[in-house]
Amino acid sequence: MGALLFTLSIFAQDVSVSVQNSIKLGDLAGNRKIEFGVKSIIEEIIQDKGYSINPSSKNIIFAELIYMDVLKTQSNLSVFHKDNTDIVIRIKGYISKDGNKSKPIMAEGSASEVSTSTLLVGTDGKFNQQNLSTAIKKTCYELLEKLPL
Repeated sequence: MGALLFTLSIFAQDVSVSVQNSIKLGDLAGNRKIEFGVKSIIEEIIQDKGYSINPSSKNIIFAELIYMDVLKTQSNLSVFHKDNTDIVIRIKGYISKDGNKSKPIMAEGSASEVSTSTLLVGTDGKFNQQNLSTAIKKTCYELLEKLPL
């Protein structure tokens, strides 16, 4: 059993993850919590792909949050109301393997929420936590699919 674990640890490639929040406007500008959340999602995806996370690895995945916003579309007809909310996220990333930096990749993801009602409903323009999480996961998956791991 020990020999099997040793063999797996030799062939398993290790990486570290670095995330930076460069969002300039909105509620999430400079928010460190979103950095930790994105980093956790990327690490989870990387581990699912068979890589191990090692903070001192020379293989580093860099991800930079560029843009995150809520786009709203509303339509009203008499007492009927339809509200479409899209959370859009853009992440730029690259991988550095033994000091060699790959070409930067841009990934964009979104999650939509459509609500309808027969009364006018006030909206506050806030992030829906479930949609935000879905959009982040989609964008991280897209980024990691494009990066040359």
